[in-house]
Amino acid sequence: MDFFEAQGRARSLSRRLVLLYGLAVTLIIVGVYLTLAVALQLSTPEQGVEPGPISLFDPTLFAIVAVGMLLVIGGGSAFRTAQLRRGGPAVAELLGGRRVDPGSTDPLERRLLNVVEEMAIASGIPVPAVYVLDGEQGINAFAAGHTIHDAAVAITRGGLETLSRDELQGVMAHEFSHILNGDMRLNVRLMGVLFGILLLTVIGRGILRGGYYSGAGRRSRGGKDGGGGQIVLVGIALIILGYLGVFFGRLIQAAVSRQREFLADAAAVQFTRNPLGISGALRKIGGGAAGSKLENHHAQEAGHLFFSEGVRSAFSRTMATHPPLDVRIKRVDPSWDGTFIEPEPVNMARLRSEERDAAKARGAGGGPGVPKGSKGEGMPFPLPFPVPGFPGGSRGGSEMLAGAVLAAGTLEAGHLAHARSILESIPDGVRAATREPEGAVAVVAALLLAEGGPLRARQDEIVERLLGAETLSRAAELRAPLAGAGPAARLPLLELCLPALRSLDEGRADALRAAVGPLSRADGEVHVFDFALFHLLRRALPGGPDPASSSRVGPGLGRRRGEAETLLSALAWAGAREQEGAEAAFRAGAASFGSGAAGALALQPMAGLDLERVDEALTRLETLPPKDRRVLLGALERTVRADRAVTVEELELLRAVAEALDVPMPPLAVADEVPPEAPREPLDAPPAASD
Repeated sequence: MDFFEAQGRARSLSRRLVLLYGLAVTLIIVGVYLTLAVALQLSTPEQGVEPGPISLFDPTLFAIVAVGMLLVIGGGSAFRTAQLRRGGPAVAELLGGRRVDPGSTDPLERRLLNVVEEMAIASGIPVPAVYVLDGEQGINAFAAGHTIHDAAVAITRGGLETLSRDELQGVMAHEFSHILNGDMRLNVRLMGVLFGILLLTVIGRGILRGGYYSGAGRRSRGGKDGGGGQIVLVGIALIILGYLGVFFGRLIQAAVSRQREFLADAAAVQFTRNPLGISGALRKIGGGAAGSKLENHHAQEAGHLFFSEGVRSAFSRTMATHPPLDVRIKRVDPSWDGTFIEPEPVNMARLRSEERDAAKARGAGGGPGVPKGSKGEGMPFPLPFPVPGFPGGSRGGSEMLAGAVLAAGTLEAGHLAHARSILESIPDGVRAATREPEGAVAVVAALLLAEGGPLRARQDEIVERLLGAETLSRAAELRAPLAGAGPAARLPLLELCLPALRSLDEGRADALRAAVGPLSRADGEVHVFDFALFHLLRRALPGGPDPASSSRVGPGLGRRRGEAETLLSALAWAGAREQEGAEAAFRAGAASFGSGAAGALALQPMAGLDLERVDEALTRLETLPPKDRRVLLGALERTVRADRAVTVEELELLRAVAEALDVPMPPLAVADEVPPEAPREPLDAPPAASD
């Protein structure tokens, strides 16, 4: 599936969601009004006053009900939406999730973290936060978040303890499909809007209890009802109407979720090349006493998030948020004989054996196939290099990169093999350091340190002053093994650090931000990797930009020409130190925007492309519509391969820009199976409409 088309379909579905939501709210308002109108007409009239005919329309009452319901439903939706502004972690914690420590040594949790890290590196997204729902014995999982930068994946305790590694990988591949296809943002929005509707049931129960104890449960001394009966009637009506809201909620969830589950199942098989993994997980759900049910009382509003049906529904199967298990299994495994599997706890000896096998498989993939070099060398790939996961495959750098934008949002078995080879190239001590906060800070510092000389002395002083002597000592120890891992491991290493860095307190996070700039400028110039590191850290560290606001769609490329020019210039200079080479690369990229726009763009001087300027341009481009993000990345790709010699720094900046734009781009060393041309559209086309 084309990533950018999937993003467009998700936004189109978001507009359909608004229409369904509006219809549900309208019907609820009408229902509440009719209930109140009848209740008022049936109230006991004053003595000596004859009851009049029942009137079904009272404009004043209708206006009061409409305003009141809009306040209740809208207020409830706004409350939940605000509560979920932190993205995936907020959703996971609402559902009772416990964040897994990246440095956990628990075998089951370590296996889960390893699978998630492999998937993240292979798909080109920051490693998401990982949660376990400890109180849930059913087998289920979900992914949630506004963007790839605030994503979280979670699995129930039952799933963690009963799924084999292949089955766990199949479930996680299913959830990563939702991340890559833009489903997460829509799902979190849906949680917010549905809460206002479901809130009516809660209010109705409160009114029912209050009415019983204040009026209906006891009579006044004169034997009169005292209005309690009408209060109870209103409470019952609100409960009924609340369940009408639940019905509409299930309808909306089903409309959003069902077909996407089929697509995610198919993608999981494509990712892992192992249909028995996901089918085995589904068979265990069907054979277990707890199934996939969740006990948390928020599960109703989050039903569309889950890997399998999380709430037993009184509605028909047509209103279910997920397709039937048997249908899903047959689609991924046509040879299935119809039998389910009773889940059993994972055999720990078998678990250790599976992890050893996985380690051997990672080792068999070889190294990442990228020449080693140090910071700032801009080493090209003049010779073919092996492409793990694809038979016979090795190509030169420019051919390898061709069409990489079309590979965005994809995850293949070859990508997983390449990710494993990159992870295997990272020494154990370095990998362990990425899993705890202060170790991750030291890794980031080490990534920026020079090998020695006066430059290194200046950098050491900066680290000691801003981050402390202990961090300097640890970064110095990590510098040599980091250099041994090679330049291609630098961006994955940064992504591995992000889960631990997110747990820093804001003071420590600010200190790390403050250190990155001076460390990068210590040699008098800024390298392209530093742009990537600076921007990704700014997004990921505590106190960074609001994830919900960064997911909004803003102006198109027609109004962001200056920012596009800055990025094209930075990438052109990354692969050429001479003016002539940079000019040629810049013109190649600018041609993607159409002849009119290309003539208006000019290469900016290298001296003016500092960290802050490039970061500001990238920040403004983060809100481009999906169609324009595709055009921009296509232009950047053409800039990179203009001289037919791809540098590590060019690869890092291109992937970092894609990541900043919420476009997950897999490791580019496996992009050679993609057609050679990325689509082009003129920059001076009308800006794409935002939702």
